[in-house]
Amino acid sequence: MEHLFVRLPGRRLLLADVHASLEGHGVGYGMMLMRIRRVLAAGQTLGARVFFVPSRRALNAAVTRLECDDPATIAPDGWAGRALVALWWAAAPFRVGHPWLWIRRAIAMLVVGPLYGAVEHATGLPPRVRRFLLGRGGLYRRLKRTIRAYAARSEARWRRLCDDPALARLRALEDAGQAPVAVRLRLPPDREAQAARGAAALGIDPSAPIVTVHVRESGYRPGSGLRQRSWDEIRNARVATFLPAFRALVKRGYTVVRLGDPTMTPVRMRGVVDLATSPARTAWLEIWCTIRSEFLVGCDSGPSWLAVLLGVPVLTVNAVHFRDLGRPTDRMTCKLARDRTTGATLSISDMLADDFLRVGFKGDRFECVDNTPSDLRRAVIDMIEVVHGRERRSSWQSRFNRRLREVERQGLAASSALEGVAIMGRARGTLSRTFAKRYFTWRGSVSHEQVS
Repeated sequence: MEHLFVRLPGRRLLLADVHASLEGHGVGYGMMLMRIRRVLAAGQTLGARVFFVPSRRALNAAVTRLECDDPATIAPDGWAGRALVALWWAAAPFRVGHPWLWIRRAIAMLVVGPLYGAVEHATGLPPRVRRFLLGRGGLYRRLKRTIRAYAARSEARWRRLCDDPALARLRALEDAGQAPVAVRLRLPPDREAQAARGAAALGIDPSAPIVTVHVRESGYRPGSGLRQRSWDEIRNARVATFLPAFRALVKRGYTVVRLGDPTMTPVRMRGVVDLATSPARTAWLEIWCTIRSEFLVGCDSGPSWLAVLLGVPVLTVNAVHFRDLGRPTDRMTCKLARDRTTGATLSISDMLADDFLRVGFKGDRFECVDNTPSDLRRAVIDMIEVVHGRERRSSWQSRFNRRLREVERQGLAASSALEGVAIMGRARGTLSRTFAKRYFTWRGSVSHEQVS
């Protein structure tokens, strides 16, 4: 991550760009939120004030303008913020301690970015000339090596300065039986008042319990200028399958606030506020609703990481990995795998076996089976028990967590085609209670009838 650590008499400052990759590309919403979390954890560890460098590439600039006391954050629109932006650009050649490498990388970025783009879209060039200029020959490869060398050096500096000390601090607290101090983010007072007025206009009562929901669809990435990959498609779900879960929440007194973007399928239901497709939707209002949620129901997508950043419990549904279980109140239901050659649907224990992990959903052998409306309804009811401290973990949930630890010890997590099985450290959360009982099955496979 591109960053700058400044030591001043009696003060430390940590500046970071969370919006762009070191190779010049934009980053997805979830990755941006994970970076923000890393920066805030580093600020706590280093005792530094945090400044998020503003960018025109920001997918959600409101998140980087949230306020915090530990670590203290600096707003970009005051005199201090403007001074830090100037410092950021003035110190650019020295951020990785290698000015000549920065100069070479700047030239390389110019050539492989704007110049290559201009040639690619130049209609006046003869096709043969364009093919020659765009050929990924020796010059192109040398330029990319320079960019990668700069990125590797910056990441190494970040790990030494921030990630390694933060992890060491977390381990020390765990060994001492202490919990780390949670980062508490809040809206600036003027934005808080503005969002509260917007919520009231939509009929959201701040005194009533709220559950936020994000059902991933395909419109967001292309609309944000990001490439839609086949790997993104399998993370999608259909909002129609969530309607019984919405009714169950509304029946229990919750207001359901649906998050997302205007390209999504509209939802019209009593007790459900479809903020995604509402003209009143703003980034600040989404954060306001999320921060007040008892929990968030989300697919494998960015808004789930917003809830994690804000300290809100998450129920991940239709997941295509077993990754987002870092906190005791996190729960999950995953997409099951159906073998196209036999028609059999694997149990979760089968999905955590070597045969499946080495292939996963990236090959042609297995197809995804989405969570059923019944599974989703039961999962949100189980999640109410979790957030109110009434859940008693079942033997099926315990077996799942033991199997995750075995996967990690066997070294299957790092090479898994699922891209995320147990790679984020010890799973403190687990499968949703009813889902674990129905689908874990320590040995054997789930029949087709069970999931149809």
